Amino acid sequence: MDRLQGRLILTFNGKLQAKAGLTFRLGYSMKFTSRRTAIFGSIGLLVGSPLLGWTNGTQAAPPQDIEERKGLVWFFGTVEQVVDGVALIDLGEVHALRQGSRLASIRYRDNHFAPLGILEVHASHPTWCQTDKPASFTPEVGDLVISVEAPGDLGDGDAIRDGFIRHRIVTNANGNRYSTMRDTIEADTLQRVVEKQAAWVKAKRRLAGVIRSPSVTTEMYTRLKPFMKQIYLFQDYEDLGVDVAQVIPEAWHDVLERLRYRKQSTDTKTPVGDPEASVQPIETEHAVNPSQLVAVRRVVSETMFQRFPEEQHTIAVICAALLYTKTSNESQWIAQQFAQSQFPRLSDQEQTLIDVEAIMRRVRKTE
Repeated sequence: MDRLQGRLILTFNGKLQAKAGLTFRLGYSMKFTSRRTAIFGSIGLLVGSPLLGWTNGTQAAPPQDIEERKGLVWFFGTVEQVVDGVALIDLGEVHALRQGSRLASIRYRDNHFAPLGILEVHASHPTWCQTDKPASFTPEVGDLVISVEAPGDLGDGDAIRDGFIRHRIVTNANGNRYSTMRDTIEADTLQRVVEKQAAWVKAKRRLAGVIRSPSVTTEMYTRLKPFMKQIYLFQDYEDLGVDVAQVIPEAWHDVLERLRYRKQSTDTKTPVGDPEASVQPIETEHAVNPSQLVAVRRVVSETMFQRFPEEQHTIAVICAALLYTKTSNESQWIAQQFAQSQFPRLSDQEQTLIDVEAIMRRVRKTE
């Protein structure tokens, strides 16, 4: 009798789970060609997801809570349109942004990236956003935008899916549909996010995961990687006590702050860097005179005027860090820092290393 009862329960659960899976797939496969079909398709998703969760819960114990590691998921997108200084941004599917979210904006030009500042989301939709008009710069089509989230702040797979569905129902019900129909892409991307979330939480790497808009090509992401290493490098300097803000423009400072853990994050401790990308600990012999940091920016500008502004900023930050650093071989240390920036070629330029050492001699004479 017990064996028969067990078979009946398994059969019932199997049918119910199959029905739930069918409901879920139907919800995603529906084409949202009108407001009514958009709402019905999303309701199918809402109904299907809880059923799947319920049937799975009856057959297996819930997973244990996983302690979140100190990593971030990076979301990349692009500016697709600019109307009167207001940017329309394609951030791909499942970007998890809402009104008031702040995005780091950067521009690729002359084979390198330059921070522009911060864009604030005015209106958010399932696959795109409209921002407020920034006061410090004018967005351009093709500018890249970046958002980061701690995996734990994204929630588990079910929370990500449910939040996306609720957001979609509201925006589609209001008739706010901007991009072309990309329902299949949305479903596939959402599924990848749900599947990867657990691995992101467990990851020991500083870069827990990456979600790219289709507008950010693989080639562009490859170019972005050295710039991301430079962001980590500058943040590491800040964590070790270097007053980086004194030698970089405000746009750089804003981007560095935005691409960190935020106060509302579940883990507010200092991020632990990737061993392959982290700098050696800074051993401070004495306090650095603020006038020396001012001198760094001035001397670099005077000495390196023929170089791109972003090269100057990188050199200035490395010089500032060197003021705080005790090392027996400054030339080697400087080369190692250049290798972790978006200008790794500078590490192999002997004249550049000589110039930087000359800058440091002038700065250290500053009272």
